[in-house]
Amino acid sequence: MIDEVHMLTGHAFNAMLKTLEEPPEYLKFVLATTDPQKVPVTVLSRCLQFNLKPIAPQVIEQHLQTVMQAEGLASQDFALGFISRAARGSMRDALSLLDQAIAFGGVNSQVALSEQTVRQMLGAVDKTYVLKILAAIADVNGAALIKVCDGLRLEGFSASATIDELTRVLQRIAVLQATQNLSPHVSDASDPEIADFKILAQALPADVVQLIYSIALHGRQELGLAPDEYA
Repeated sequence: MIDEVHMLTGHAFNAMLKTLEEPPEYLKFVLATTDPQKVPVTVLSRCLQFNLKPIAPQVIEQHLQTVMQAEGLASQDFALGFISRAARGSMRDALSLLDQAIAFGGVNSQVALSEQTVRQMLGAVDKTYVLKILAAIADVNGAALIKVCDGLRLEGFSASATIDELTRVLQRIAVLQATQNLSPHVSDASDPEIADFKILAQALPADVVQLIYSIALHGRQELGLAPDEYA
């Protein structure tokens, strides 16, 4: 097994090519890469190519729950969800983050892995702040909006993490608005976040949600250009 095979030199690929063409019966080559465009066509043509996709956060969260149960450990709502999203499709990274969170929070069989512990470790923003931001926009209350931002600054939350959570919430609200007339299964009633999202989905027009989402996406890219992240 050769990881990040695209890092090999041209001479190394040429030396390996003959073995790839006629490998011994007992041997299988597994060439892993995150940049297949850099692998020579002569090598690719002699391989079966499998494009692996990032694992969905829901699947990662289910597996983390299985791991926690097997270890006799408990977790609060959303704690594993934060880890699943932070892993960005990698089960290996998710398990590493879970291990770090357990060590960071001193979790044992009597103490559950808390949402606050995971937020603190990842630097994730409490969703409450984002809901307050959107509520202030819905009420056209600039003073309340500035107050929430000041609270974020005092708590030491990064502006980029705030925008990430803001875009996540806005996307959920947009989907809820687009599917509100469909069958109930589209909005899972067991989702503990759904009640807050329904309130904002009714308070904010769909075009305003899209506008804020667009501003947030552009703002995320332009943070490095601002004299102050919170500005």
